[in-house]
Amino acid sequence: MPRPRSTLLKTGLPLWAEITLIVAVKFCLLWGAKALWFSHPLTHTHQMSVPQEDIGRQILGTPNAGASSPIDHTGAQP
Repeated sequence: MPRPRSTLLKTGLPLWAEITLIVAVKFCLLWGAKALWFSHPLTHTHQMSVPQEDIGRQILGTPNAGASSPIDHTGAQP
């Protein structure tokens, strides 16, 4: 007499059907996470308040036309 396999899911489905079901559920969860968190770039939200030109200048190291010296974050007076 064949021994019934013990599985985490007691569905009574064959092993291939359980694996297919689990893969389909994982795919749906990943697709939902992508649609929820990764569908819109941050530049189109209100979270980003710095203009793209300022970011480009900071990354490339070109000085801003209005700034004569770098900002001192230590609090020391000039």
